[in-house]
Amino acid sequence: MKTRKTLFVAVLGLRLLSALSLAAVPNENSALGINIAGVTYWSSEIVFVDLFRHAQTFKSQAPGQSYAQGGPLDLTPEGWVRSLRPDGQFADSIVLSRPKLGYPAGIYTCVYEGRGKIQFAYRTKVVEETPGRIRVQVNADQDLLTLRITETDPADPVRNIRVILPGFEDTYRDQPFHPDFLRRWEKFKVLRFMDLQRTNNSGQTEWSDRPTPSLQTQGSEAGVALEYLIQLANTLNADPWFCLPHGATDDYVRRFAEMVKAQLRPGLKVYIEYSNECWNGMFGQARYCRDRGKALGLSNNDYEAQLRYYSKRSVEIFGTWERVFGGTDRLVRVLAAQSANPWTSRQVVTFEDAHKHADVLGIAPYFGNALGDPKRQNEVAQMTVDQVLDRCAEYIDQGNKTIAEQARIAAEHGLRLVAYEAGQHLVGHGGAENNKTLEDLFHAANRHARMRDLYLAYLSGWKTNGGTLAAIFSSMGTWSKWGSWGLMEYHGQPAQEAPKYQAVLEFLESNPRWW
Repeated sequence: MKTRKTLFVAVLGLRLLSALSLAAVPNENSALGINIAGVTYWSSEIVFVDLFRHAQTFKSQAPGQSYAQGGPLDLTPEGWVRSLRPDGQFADSIVLSRPKLGYPAGIYTCVYEGRGKIQFAYRTKVVEETPGRIRVQVNADQDLLTLRITETDPADPVRNIRVILPGFEDTYRDQPFHPDFLRRWEKFKVLRFMDLQRTNNSGQTEWSDRPTPSLQTQGSEAGVALEYLIQLANTLNADPWFCLPHGATDDYVRRFAEMVKAQLRPGLKVYIEYSNECWNGMFGQARYCRDRGKALGLSNNDYEAQLRYYSKRSVEIFGTWERVFGGTDRLVRVLAAQSANPWTSRQVVTFEDAHKHADVLGIAPYFGNALGDPKRQNEVAQMTVDQVLDRCAEYIDQGNKTIAEQARIAAEHGLRLVAYEAGQHLVGHGGAENNKTLEDLFHAANRHARMRDLYLAYLSGWKTNGGTLAAIFSSMGTWSKWGSWGLMEYHGQPAQEAPKYQAVLEFLESNPRWW
């Protein structure tokens, strides 16, 4: 009896520990993912506490010359300034554009290695300077934070520059991500890295083309280093969603998979997608697939050849990952197609039985797209915000029928339906993006309290009609004529001023993972 009682207590204790462990992981039963916006010097989202990770690549300047017209710049392979001409040439990098968009005022610390001279331009005041370390005052109303290298020793060039936000000088090496950034997205189970990887129109082919942590910035066209992406996923206990460059060689794909296997926490799954929207002719990767499909004789029809090559290359990439990981248990293999055109889904999943080598069908079931049509811009520009939101509600209802059809296609082929991107799509295009009245109207609609209700209805419809994981697009960003994509607009924005963000958090709380 005593033995049974002891065993019972032990089992109960393990269950309690397990429950406490799950409760300590905010995204354990999360039904949503998030597309993390790209890192740039104009980002309104602070990803890294070292802002030089966001910085612009160095530009060559010279007295009397136009911006970035200072002649060839001698750089190291990592992008650091190795030497400067003696005629007054200097190099500069915009560390931060518009600090007033939520960036904290205070004393920023710049540290660096090498011998040379660093200056800060415009209204940035140096308050303390010693070799290898400069402390500067950044004001909340500044428009730019720009760093200049005016002297550098070719034998020991200025390098490894860091510009650290107040309060993080002692921790930035081991804890590179801003704690507010981590808290903001800790409830999302999947992090899609399409924009962080700069996937669209990527020029990367060989493994040597990839960005590394030693580069001058993580804000270049190369995107953020894989090591940081893995570290972010590990930190948030989130499944990473990687988009492989469309021109990546087999060697690139294999080495990418090997690094993920070696560094990612064992309990996490990996979403694998070949590029992004290879069905969408606006992107270079779609044209690449078309040309490769035609060259391989996959079809005489350009678009069919494009979709078929996408399927073929996706399956090849999946195979490489399966060999590296020793199976498919930790992989979620994504075949993506156009949400509004279920025909593309059938082509993608059926060509050479691609569905037998995949796990999910991905679509992007946006709502509100039609309101940005250039043929309708004058009509739409005359609408009130409430009228725009009313039309969005109608589009959500219409979209549910398409979601249900896409879910049927997925199920017929043994796949789950996921959304690789999801949310509103209120943006002008084809010239309508230049209609300022339309732009202001769409921004007002995104800020309106009713947008919260629309997102809740939209996500409920997604769930009801057969969808599973939805990766919202996108995390944070300044809204412009190119769209209001961010759930939030700037670092430090109160949640009560962000109805889309409020909605997705509410949905997460009320709808734990149902599949």
